[in-house]
Amino acid sequence: MSVRSGLLFAAEKKILNPFLLCAVTSARARQLMVASDGRAALAELVDYALSEVAAGALEFERVGPRRLSAALPAEAT
Repeated sequence: MSVRSGLLFAAEKKILNPFLLCAVTSARARQLMVASDGRAALAELVDYALSEVAAGALEFERVGPRRLSAALPAEAT
C-alpha cells in the first residue's frame, strides 16, 4: 500500500462521501498552493491536505440547497 493510499483510506473514515472528500481536499490543496508561492509540488500538497483531513484538522459545513427565489431581493419577486 502506498503512502497516498494509506492517507486516502484514513481520510475516508472522516469524510464518507468521496465527492465531498475530493472537494475538501482540493480546496485545501489550493489554499496551500497559494501560500507556498509554487515552491511545493502538487502531490505533496494533496498528501498534506489528506493528512489534515485524516487528523480531523479540517472541518466542513454542510449547507442546504439554495432556491433562486431566496437569493433575489424581495421587490424582484
